[in-house]
Amino acid sequence: MKLARIAFALVLLVVPGAMTLASAQPAKPKPAPPPASAAPAATAEAGAASPNGDTVPASVDAAAPVAPPPPEVGDGGKWSPLNPQPEELRNTSIDAGVPVDYDKLLADVAALRARVAAVADSLYRSRVAIALQLDGDHAKVAFLAVSLDDGVVYTAPSNFNAADMTVVYDHAVAPGRHAVTVDVERKDARDESFRTSQRSRFIVDVPRDNKLDVQVKVIDDSSMGGDFPSDRSGKYDLRLRVKAVAKPVGK
Repeated sequence: MKLARIAFALVLLVVPGAMTLASAQPAKPKPAPPPASAAPAATAEAGAASPNGDTVPASVDAAAPVAPPPPEVGDGGKWSPLNPQPEELRNTSIDAGVPVDYDKLLADVAALRARVAAVADSLYRSRVAIALQLDGDHAKVAFLAVSLDDGVVYTAPSNFNAADMTVVYDHAVAPGRHAVTVDVERKDARDESFRTSQRSRFIVDVPRDNKLDVQVKVIDDSSMGGDFPSDRSGKYDLRLRVKAVAKPVGK
């Protein structure tokens, strides 16, 4: 019995000491992970020297992730309403056709007006006659046209020179009011770079069964071509005088 007590006391002394030793021992460190494998020499060394001595940039690994593109700044690619639609763009492949022959067109218009005048001669007894006279020592005609009711009835040739009243139009018209328009451009014979032009419109009244004589006198006393080059002073003086006289037809 005494021996059993001694054995139990020894057990109580040994067990706490063992536990103290176990707690005092440091914990074993965990093994470190293996280092990452080195990249191939061709890709790891940037700027390796080539055989010629030039620096070769490092190659890019095809498996490397591609960086996303930068975000676009704008309207997101929306179509502006100000841009023309494809069907609105000019199609240069369209054939415009045969060019217009303006000389022939003007000739056709003149022929048509002649027919109208012939018809008017058979319909009306009232008539209108337009006469022109040019006055000016150093003035030449660059352009001269006479219109009746906005239709050209006479165009002067380049050598037109009417020192006296010259009838350029004489046809029957409907009685009543009509518009006579004169377009004239004159140039100085001493220096043709000096030019002046004028467009004048006159309203006349043609009585029934009467002939109206319209006399237009073009006066040009301009001195720009003769005075300005030497005196640095000159004037433009182009004016029109119109006289209308009605007389019964047949007198």
